[in-house]
Amino acid sequence: MRVTSTPVADGDVRDLAALRPAWLTVDLDALRANLELLGRHVSPARRMAVVKANAYGHGAAEISRALAAGGVEWLAVALVEEGAEVRRAGVTTPILVLGTVQPPQVPLVRKFGLVPAVASASQLAIWVEAAAGSAKPLAIHLKVDTGMSRLGIPPEELAAALETVRRTPHLHLAGLMSHLAEADDLESPHTPVQEARFAALRELLTPAERESVLTHIANSAAALHRPLGGCDLVRLGLSLYGADPARRMTGLRPVLSASARIVQLREVPPGTRAGYGGRWRAARTSRLAVLPVGYADGYSWHLSHGADALVGGRRVPLAGAVSMDMVLLDVTDTDAVEGDVAVLLGRQGEEEITLHELADRAGTVPYELLCLLGQRLPRRYLAAGNCTALRSRLVERVR
Repeated sequence: MRVTSTPVADGDVRDLAALRPAWLTVDLDALRANLELLGRHVSPARRMAVVKANAYGHGAAEISRALAAGGVEWLAVALVEEGAEVRRAGVTTPILVLGTVQPPQVPLVRKFGLVPAVASASQLAIWVEAAAGSAKPLAIHLKVDTGMSRLGIPPEELAAALETVRRTPHLHLAGLMSHLAEADDLESPHTPVQEARFAALRELLTPAERESVLTHIANSAAALHRPLGGCDLVRLGLSLYGADPARRMTGLRPVLSASARIVQLREVPPGTRAGYGGRWRAARTSRLAVLPVGYADGYSWHLSHGADALVGGRRVPLAGAVSMDMVLLDVTDTDAVEGDVAVLLGRQGEEEITLHELADRAGTVPYELLCLLGQRLPRRYLAAGNCTALRSRLVERVR
């Protein structure tokens, strides 16, 4: 595909990032299709969409609005400021804060109508104090540690925590949760142990609480491949964005792709070294294409050796080390010209570079790759055939 650029009048320049010749495309139609597919798969459990870390680099505001329009029942963030950003985007869906909340942040939790996950006795004490004199009950989810050994109330302390909530008039137990450590390993013997522990701990709820309290332990991998065991809610992260952590489910559609235009082409003779350290050497007369993307954009330095891109619908190898702001492609066997679009992640023609492939080649996990790609590259949101270029915005300062 040939890409031509159109001159932009000064009066039309409203967002310089939208003019950058490197970008992410976020397919909101694919996102909603994944939400619907996962909803059918986990029914009758409700769906909690995890939009922390700027929706895994996809853009929390736009993603949250699309999910809310698609009928998602809950959203989840890691930080209070992330929840505030989603609220400021006009989203009214319930939001759970998965991380810890410090005392100075309590007013913000209340201001933006967030629900904290309470994972220790000391955290619970913060909310007992905050509930005093509250005009309406403060909703919380209690998080219990069943084997992750990270955040969570020890199992032997859960009964006391439940009693504390019950005797605090303006504190409302809205959920009981835990987190699986090895759900993406479908053969792990640890996962069923955690599930059994959580099932036993749910028995500490009163009959009335069992009717009203949301219980949840399943992340994407467990939601796709494990029995839900009577839980009311599943937390969907990577699967929502189009990838099964266990790499088995079909039908999910990738939501994000990464592309860049070729900004320079050069022909080099045999023996020419290219890139930092001169680690790539031309074995023949070669054509090298420069892309304005580098590890500062989340395209990992570890992709320097062995990663491919797509140009003209065919695979081409990287040439040399990934720089901070640029990468070289060996396009010798193509008819590429300056301005052509290269795809670093995603589909072009019949070829595709998948998220799992790119993460494997970088020696990392898909989650990290998505988050890093979303830090500096501008995002273009695609919905029903319409593409809107939006600058990647910083989270507004919480006032």
